[in-house]
Amino acid sequence: MTLRWTSEPVGEAIVDIVLSLNEQTQKMYSQEVATASYSDIKPTLNSLQEISRKIEEVDHELKGLEGHPGRYLRSMANAYRYFCRSLQGDDLPYSEYIANIQELPVAQIGPETISKQKELVEQGLADLGYKGTLKEKAEKWLEETLIPPEKVVEVAESMKEKSKAGTLERIIGLPEEDGIDSIKPITGVFWSGYSKYTGNYRGNLTFNIDRPWTEPVLAQIMTHEGYPGHQAFYCRWDYLYKQGKLPIEASYYLINSPTNALFEGGPESALHFLGWDRDEEETEDIAWPQKQHYKLARDWIDMQRMAMTNACCAFNNREMDKEEAIHYMMDTGLMSAIEAKNCHRFFSDPIQKTYYPSYYYGRWMVGKAYDAVAKEKRADFFKILYDTPHTTNTFIDAVSGLTGTQFQPFEQVKTAKEDFVL
Repeated sequence: MTLRWTSEPVGEAIVDIVLSLNEQTQKMYSQEVATASYSDIKPTLNSLQEISRKIEEVDHELKGLEGHPGRYLRSMANAYRYFCRSLQGDDLPYSEYIANIQELPVAQIGPETISKQKELVEQGLADLGYKGTLKEKAEKWLEETLIPPEKVVEVAESMKEKSKAGTLERIIGLPEEDGIDSIKPITGVFWSGYSKYTGNYRGNLTFNIDRPWTEPVLAQIMTHEGYPGHQAFYCRWDYLYKQGKLPIEASYYLINSPTNALFEGGPESALHFLGWDRDEEETEDIAWPQKQHYKLARDWIDMQRMAMTNACCAFNNREMDKEEAIHYMMDTGLMSAIEAKNCHRFFSDPIQKTYYPSYYYGRWMVGKAYDAVAKEKRADFFKILYDTPHTTNTFIDAVSGLTGTQFQPFEQVKTAKEDFVL
């Protein structure tokens, strides 16, 4: 039986809008933005103008819808509208697009925040016995944990079953049919890893071997793309929809919507959910020295993501050109040239530029939420994250209700331009 939050015509129109946006994006940019859809509905809207008219019709029908479904669906409809405007080429401020599409702030991460993150990285390196400057320590750590390109898939495969076992034991259940059918290498792309859901609880993973990979960093990205990250999310949603527990109005995943910070923030925190970076957690034959490396890798990625997010915002606000953005990421984030150039390709892409902030802000939001929840309430937290359709704002409210205190993950976001130093 299909679960519905609205009447059948409205629910089907919502999915039609999503799949029609996907079809138009594929025609314009050869990119898929509806990366999963669990219903049998097919797209029928053949132009951006038709999609825009249908969005206004749906939005009118949603005005009186009360409670969580109303808040969720009105936010989604607003995001469809702004995504459609982006596809039309409307020249709106970048911050306006991100606020309306993702319900996220767009502000430079201040030098004090970045400096504190670098201190975490430097302490992690020192704890592992590395000497010298931050750059010298980091270069030695990266060198000693480097995986040859031809071995990346083999190492990723070795992590697959461990991460799935931890997911099933401590995070969420998955149907027996769930599985990752293949892990393959790729070159020539701007992303690091990609999880492709193929349906019927199955998926494939791909890793970009143009960029350097270390074992601790690969563990973070493998759990992001696989378990308890994207594959777990996709499969869980498919299962819930088939069980009549996920409404048809949320029976898909759409790039450029206010669900993005959860969909990326959860996977960005996936290894932390497993406890692979914490000594007090009993985990899948992962000893403390390895956990030290995994915690360091998370701090390292967070440091890089700060630089990447600042460069993304500055570039899309026309405050930096391409070369300035690449230089800034290499200097502030200690990134290799290939990593910085790939990141620029990512956030300058006409579709991905309004998606990219979901990685850092999502990690910030979901990670802070998880750490704010008492251990005995983690099952409730995972139900909010994995089983309930949420936008950024409704998720923040749900976490506030779970913890009994006002959850404000973005209160320290700095907006003053003088806080940002090139």
